[in-house]
Formats: sequence, C-alpha cells, structure tokens
Amino acid sequence: MPTSSTTRKIALTTGDVDGIGLEVTVKALIKLGPQKKSTFFLFRSLNLKKQQAALLKKIDSRFARITFLNIESALLFFDLLKQTKSLDSGFIFDLALDVSPAEWVVACTHLCKNNFFDSLVTGPISKTGIRSAGYSFVGHTGIFRHVFPKKNLFMGFVGKNFHVMLATDHRPLRSVEKTLSNKKYLFAVLAAAKEFSKIFKSEKKIALLGLNPHAGEKGIIGSFEKKWLKINSEKFSAPLSPDAAFLKKNWSLYKFFLALYHDQGLIPFKMQHGQDSGVHLTIGLPFIRTSVDHGTAQDIFGLNKANPASMIDAIRLNIQLLHGEKI
Repeated sequence: MPTSSTTRKIALTTGDVDGIGLEVTVKALIKLGPQKKSTFFLFRSLNLKKQQAALLKKIDSRFARITFLNIESALLFFDLLKQTKSLDSGFIFDLALDVSPAEWVVACTHLCKNNFFDSLVTGPISKTGIRSAGYSFVGHTGIFRHVFPKKNLFMGFVGKNFHVMLATDHRPLRSVEKTLSNKKYLFAVLAAAKEFSKIFKSEKKIALLGLNPHAGEKGIIGSFEKKWLKINSEKFSAPLSPDAAFLKKNWSLYKFFLALYHDQGLIPFKMQHGQDSGVHLTIGLPFIRTSVDHGTAQDIFGLNKANPASMIDAIRLNIQLLHGEKI
C-alpha cells in the first residue's frame, strides 16, 4: 500500500547479539504487521546467520525485506522509493551490520538528532556490552546524555496500571540527596514530570515520593522532604511514604509516580507489570525513544521462549506518539 510523503522512519535496534532482542522484535513485527505512514529500519548483526535464519523467514512472511550492509545505502534507497512513489509500508529495511550493537544505538541517536530517522525503538543491551565496545556510558540513557550533554534526560516507564518517572537513575544511593538538593536540577525534574503526564493527557496529580522512610516523618527521620519537597503546585501530591505509595488503592488517585531513585520506582513497577510488559520512554529527548522494559535474557537466547509483549507495546507507543495519535 503506497504511503504519502509523511511516512516516518523508525529505527529498531535489536540489542545484544546473544540476547533475545532480535527474537522479541521479530515477534512484535509479525504481531503488529505493516503500519500506515511508518517504515521500519531493523538493526541486527551480520553474524550468527544460522540462529537468525528462522526469524528472518518469519519477517519475510509479512514484510518485503531488503537487506543493506550500511546505513547510508538504506537511507538513499528509502529516498529513491519515496521519490518514485514506490514506497510501501510493507517494506522492512534490514540493516545487517558487522559492528557492536552499542554502535547501532550511537549511530541512530545521531541520525535522529539530524532528522534522518524520526524515532527510535531499542532492544535490550547489557552494560558490559556497551563497555566492551569501548564506551564508558551506563546504559542507553548514558549514550543519549553523551550526544545531548545540555539536555536533562529522565527515565520514564509506562505501564497498564500506573507510570513511573525516575528523578535520578544510575547513581549510587549516597549521591541521590546531593543531586536532588540542587535547585536547578530539582526544577528540571518537576518540569519533566509535568511533560510526562501531558503526553497521556492526565488530569490526576503526580504522586511525589519522599526520599526517606515515611517521607521523613515530619523531620524525625530526615529533613530533605521539609526542605526540598514542599512543592507549591496543584500538580503534585505532598511527599508520600515510599513503602505505601504504590498500594492498589492509590492507582485511582494517581496515574504517575515520581520516584527519587532507581529502585524506589522500578521495584514496584516491575513487581506489578512484570518484565514482559511495560515500556521504557526517555523523557527530554528531541525525538521519541521507546524501549522494552527487560534485559537481554541470555539464558533463553535461541530457544524461542521470549515473550514479545513489551516490544509490541514499545513499538505501538512509539508509533502513537510519532503520529500524535490518542493514547
């Protein structure tokens, strides 16, 4: 089905070569099928051809797959098809590359920055995989911060029952309070949380978690909440006790929870949504980036056991945000 000039180019990086990224991505694409006004650029390894053969055959059952050995050729061919009005939403631009998966993400980030790609969906990549490629970044977010050093970027997680944003992410606990005690940074956190909630057009207050047990218990267990979290805004709740904030009775009161550090937000999110659902959304980037909410699962690599639910949600949400659809 020919598409118009508004066709969006979505990059899909499949993560570690010996992980489940390619499997869940293929399963998600088969489930979703071709999408109107959206063309996928699939990044995978040129290696492990034997393990990939069955997965690629599945793609070929629903898409017209064209394989390229470099990004430039794929983008040029896309433009040629668009100019000749031969572009079809059923195409998969298959990038078989002989470089580290970390390099795919770095390249795609720059290409999104310069408008060659419109958005990015990432599969799971290990911290060690990034380090072995010669980078010091911690995770995907570290890559994005390297490319956009002046932007405040935050990790958001979208789930069926509630959403979570992390005020700090891959930081040791000893540095969290010091980081959040910077007024400029705290203002950036609050502004990002408001933007996160606007995406979903929610009118509910954002649940603000306290840093200390019992949210400081009026200063008895800590003064951080009294000094820094007296937020004069109708958009935020008063600091909530972290051990009770995520109880089911609160889901009707709050759709968004602002957690102050990594495990404070992700333990309850993953306990409720599991590792087979939920979407990771980077807040603050000038383009849309969504991701699965699970790791590489190397223990089930090649066994055809991986659940694609999180990748299905990540691709679907990416398309919805990209085209301004109702969520």
